[in-house]
Parts: sequence; structure tokens; C-alpha cells
Amino acid sequence: MKRLELLDYGRLFAALMVVLFHYTFNGINNGKVYTIDFIPHLSEITKYGYLGVELFFMISGYVIFYSAKNRTAAKFASSRVTRLYPAYWFAVIFTSIFAYFLGGSMMSTNLSTVLVNLTMLQSLLGVENVDGVYWTLIFELKFYLLIFALLFIGLQKYLEKIIVAWGVIITLSYFLGLESHVYLGGFYGYFVSGALFAILKERFTLFRFAVLTALYVISTIYIVNRAELPGEATGTGNSAIVISIVITLFYLFFFLQNTKLSENLKLKGSKLAGALTYPIYLIHAHFGYMMLNKFATNDNKIVAYIIIITSVFIIAALMHFIIEKRLSFIWKYLFSMFIEKPVTQLQYYFDAVRDSLFRKKKIA
Repeated sequence: MKRLELLDYGRLFAALMVVLFHYTFNGINNGKVYTIDFIPHLSEITKYGYLGVELFFMISGYVIFYSAKNRTAAKFASSRVTRLYPAYWFAVIFTSIFAYFLGGSMMSTNLSTVLVNLTMLQSLLGVENVDGVYWTLIFELKFYLLIFALLFIGLQKYLEKIIVAWGVIITLSYFLGLESHVYLGGFYGYFVSGALFAILKERFTLFRFAVLTALYVISTIYIVNRAELPGEATGTGNSAIVISIVITLFYLFFFLQNTKLSENLKLKGSKLAGALTYPIYLIHAHFGYMMLNKFATNDNKIVAYIIIITSVFIIAALMHFIIEKRLSFIWKYLFSMFIEKPVTQLQYYFDAVRDSLFRKKKIA
């Protein structure tokens, strides 16, 4: 698949939205940053930066459709684990070390919490995140798991139809009051929307467009309502109109992504921009909060923001070039041995049993 350069910039833009949300609004609002105050007017804009997560989910759905449709279940699983875990393992250890010395009562952690976090399954096990931003990763994992299951049982050639049907099911679930169930609504509307955009790029039909339109409406309603829930990190007084406009812009971005103009764009540095996004997301929050508390005051906070954000980019670059690229031979061997080969073997046995059952049915 040709590299989607505009999408790489979309990833970086989403990451910057989330970074600015955490540094200039959320950290101060939730008390994790206590040495500085809001920047007037700026925080009224950046408090909507949490919506960058929805853009991440849409991009993930878009990219995973292309990644899955031409891969075996084993190759898909190995590629996703390689993408998610090495940088994440480093980020958990990196953040934990800083939290040990600078975390205080709000961001400190312990060894058992760190070890559980290394699995990325901590939310399923009732263990808190080492860094609050990790909450999104379980949604990514569940999405990948479902796609993996479809590939494993041999439904690759039906992937387009299944995703369209998934969009229909999410729409029906909303009207039946079932949207709170896993895969039937919520953030999964954004994953499926992204995948539907990829499918529309392959072949546009009015029905697919209608399903996407329904998902746009339902997903916008969901995120507007979620902003009003108690305990959410989105702050208070968020405008439903502003949220709706931002989500609408995300959907329009994908329409642009599907045009010939976007396909022919040559954007300098797009590959690096896309590569840095995940490491930036993983390390920026608690590390940034601790650095702001250590060094920032109301007098120097602009300079502190610039230095800390620059530091996050540098650390993210080191993570990419060392952890993800230089050490890639380790991850390739490790996940080949413990993911790809076992899954391939299981696939062989599964296919043999399935084919045997089909033969018996034909004979009968």
C-alpha cells in the first residue's frame, strides 16, 4: 500500500491536540499540575484537545483495514504486537522511574502496578494505569482482537462486508439501547468509521455512505453526551456545538484523504511525523506533568512548555530510532517465536478441523 502522507500528518496533529490538552488544561484542572495556572483564552481552546483520541481511533480503523485485508492472522497479530508493545514497554518503565522520584501522591506507582501495566491489560485486571493516557490502548487491543479473529477463521475475503455490517449493527444498537456493550457502540463507531472510509476509497456505494453517515451522527452524539458525564477528564462547560464541529472536521479530513489530491501529495517529513506519534502519546502526560511541577512557574511557563514539549519530541525520536528501529531485530525474532509461529500452527490445526467437518457434511 502506498504511504498515506496526509494521514501521517493527521496522526501528529491528533497527538499535539492531546499534548496541549493535558499540559494547558487537564493537568491543571485535575490537580496533577499545581505550580502554574491556566493561560487565559488558550485553555478555552485546548480543553477540546482530548478529541484527538477520536481522530486516533478513526486513523487506526482506516489503516487496519489495509493492514488486515492482505495478511494472514499470524502476520497481522505479529505486526500489531510489534507496533504496540516495544515502545509501550519502554514508556511504562520510563514513566515509572520518573514517578518513583517525582510522582508524589497523585502520580506515584509501585512494582506490582508496573508489572501488570507491562501486559497492557491492566484495565481488565482492575489495576490503575501507570500513566492515564494508557486507557485508550485497551480499545485498540479489542479492535485488533476482533479483526484477528475474523482473519483466523478465514473471513478475509468478507472483511469489507463484515465492516459495513458492523456499522449497521452499531446503528441498530443505538436505537435498541445496546450501544454500551463492547463492539456495539461508543468509541468503536470511530474505528468502524475509519475502516468505512478506507472501504469507500476502494469502491463508493450509496449504502456504504449511508452507513458512514449514520455512524457520524451516532458517534457525534456519543462524544457530546460523554463530555457531560461526571468523572470524565473533559472538563466542564464544553460546548456541544464546538465538539460537533471538531468531529465533523475529522470526518471531512477523511473525505480529503480519499481524494486524488491527497494521494498525490508529497509532504516532507510525513514518515517521521507518523512514526513519532505513538511514542509522543505514550510518554508525554505524566512525564510532562512532573517536569512542569519541577520547573514551571507562572512567570516562566511559556518557556517551560516549549522546553518540555521539545524534550518529549526528542525522547520520542530516540524511542523510535533505538527501540523501534535499531532493536527491531529483537522484536522480530521474539514475536516470530512467541506470536507468529504459534498462531500459524493453531491456524493449521483449525483449518484442518474445519475442512474435515465440511467434508463430512458434504458426504452426509
